[in-house]
Amino acid sequence: MKSRLFCALSLLFLFCIIVQAARPQNGGADVGDDYIEEEQSQSYSSSDFSKANNFYVSGKLDKAELILNGILLSSPDDVEALELKNKILIVKEKFFVFKRDAAEDYMIESERSLRDGNFYEGLLYYKRAVDLMPEIYDAQRYNTIVGELNAQSLKYKGQDRKRFLQSVESFQDGDFKKAKSLLDALSTKYEHLKSYKGLMDYFQVEYANNGRVREYYKDALKNFKRGRYESARVDLEFAKAINAKNSDIALLSEQIDLEIQ
Repeated sequence: MKSRLFCALSLLFLFCIIVQAARPQNGGADVGDDYIEEEQSQSYSSSDFSKANNFYVSGKLDKAELILNGILLSSPDDVEALELKNKILIVKEKFFVFKRDAAEDYMIESERSLRDGNFYEGLLYYKRAVDLMPEIYDAQRYNTIVGELNAQSLKYKGQDRKRFLQSVESFQDGDFKKAKSLLDALSTKYEHLKSYKGLMDYFQVEYANNGRVREYYKDALKNFKRGRYESARVDLEFAKAINAKNSDIALLSEQIDLEIQ
């Protein structure tokens, strides 16, 4: 009898041990999961922030902001992400003002040129305005300008009409060399076109200067990425002196000002 009782108690004890071992360990598992989630979250945030910061210093604000939105969605109190997001919002607002003002200036110049019958500058400035602010494009107004241009081209005969339209189109697209070549040929037949030759020379010089602008901009961007903000500003001032309406220059200028102030 005692032997049977001892066996029964032994079996009961062994059963309890098995049940206890099979029971989910809620407390320990929760702590472990939290730790893993925390590690994964931290790794994701730091990696993503680095990408966002690289996009920001390269002037790719939309890409940087998209990544930051993802970080802040999972970690709303991430200080670094919040600070960079705030920088982007400030720079974007100031950059928008620059683009709006520059586009308005181009539109004013465009209308003034078109009133004088100068379709070369009229369409060039119109295109530059729309490139800065696509939303100001007015299809009806643009079609009216093209209609007036076609009407003016009727004064030229045969292939000369096509060459004139090609010269205006090339000028609008920034191919000043081709526009000048076409105009030079036409001006031997049409005296009034000679007045545009100086215009062609001026914009060819502007195009040549764009190479210098790009070099100054590259130097400024390099210094900005290295945290040399004063040096970056000096390089950028040289670029702005050549072309103050360059959007890349304007954006980097706002970023540098934000770091220096």
